[in-house]
Amino acid sequence: MDAYYTLQKSASQEIKIKGSRFIGYAKSVDSQHEAETFISEISQKHHHATHISYAYRVGRGDGSIFRYHDAGEPAGTAGKPILDAIEGRDLTNVVCVIGRYFGGTKLGTGGLAKAYGECARQTLSRGGKIERFVTVAYRIVFDYDFTGVIMHLVARYSCQIIETVYGEKTELVLQIRQSRMHAFEQDALNNTNGQVNLLREEASDY
Repeated sequence: MDAYYTLQKSASQEIKIKGSRFIGYAKSVDSQHEAETFISEISQKHHHATHISYAYRVGRGDGSIFRYHDAGEPAGTAGKPILDAIEGRDLTNVVCVIGRYFGGTKLGTGGLAKAYGECARQTLSRGGKIERFVTVAYRIVFDYDFTGVIMHLVARYSCQIIETVYGEKTELVLQIRQSRMHAFEQDALNNTNGQVNLLREEASDY
């Protein structure tokens, strides 16, 4: 599968429970490094917070990476409920950070887990949900006579044209969903009697 869900926009939300303030932040990220950078930014912004807990999930399938941190709260009461909220919305490439300002009344382990989970769910909900796709870029070179054939395939496979170069031959840089690339390759070769040069580049997301 080349489709996945992530946040549509960055979001924040604050809830108050028995005097304690829980301030959540969530953002779509493309790498573990970007997630860690965001965590550092929020930690600096709320350096007076009693605890800064977080969770993130990056990647898809067997290659996915997830991390969570309780930040001094009892084990399993902060980071894990945040991660559960991310997974509960079937999101990836997402980081969620929650700063807690203690209000004087202890919530107990069950109360803490519920509070962090609720703050995370509300924060993620405010960020919305968007479907994104893993794509592959091609550099495709062909004779001018095959322009009509190639452009028909570009439309049929919903390719995005990134660059066009006209010279002795026509050269296009295309972006196509990863799940469609093999069929596109076969059709391009079959419809030009193999007289097309396909150079596959790195996968990316859109």
